[in-house]
Amino acid sequence: MSAVTLAFLGLGGLSLLLLLLSLRFRHVGHFHLRFGHRIRLPKRGQSPSYTLPATSGFLGGFGFGGAIAIEAAHRTGPSAVLAGCVAGVVVGVPLAWAAARLVAAVAGMRTDATPESAGLVGTTGVVISEIPAGGLGQVRLSYAGQPMKFNARADGPLALGVEVLVIGVPTPSSVLVTPLKAVLNLEEGS
Repeated sequence: MSAVTLAFLGLGGLSLLLLLLSLRFRHVGHFHLRFGHRIRLPKRGQSPSYTLPATSGFLGGFGFGGAIAIEAAHRTGPSAVLAGCVAGVVVGVPLAWAAARLVAAVAGMRTDATPESAGLVGTTGVVISEIPAGGLGQVRLSYAGQPMKFNARADGPLALGVEVLVIGVPTPSSVLVTPLKAVLNLEEGS
């Protein structure tokens, strides 16, 4: 194995190190780089023009692609360097483009809306701590797919285990409830 091949393999190895750094320190690898300007982070939703994953993709393609081309062509000296550079660019540019597109796609991925407590109105739950007349008790509701406890008030006393319907949310940690059975009976009688 020639020194030129080892140099190209070293570049490929450096690309793996950059990739590991970009995975470990996510925010380090995403910034804009423009000559004559300061380095700045992209705004939310804006895809970065320079990323460590894209650089890593280019260096990996350049290094490993160049080393493979040199060894496959059995070249030495300046012709080995030229063959490695040409093959490295041919392999590295598409890898850098693909890495940049992948990072931009992941960075711009939409997520579900943040749940708000006002969305609890209309949900059902169960009393887990008796609700006295005019006082506070506790209910268990399913909130964002997770069972959670909320302080609860009701018009009248509610015993342990009564199924309830949320009719109001005065604070993020408390709800107004009514017995579900009473609501269902009203609907049947209508």
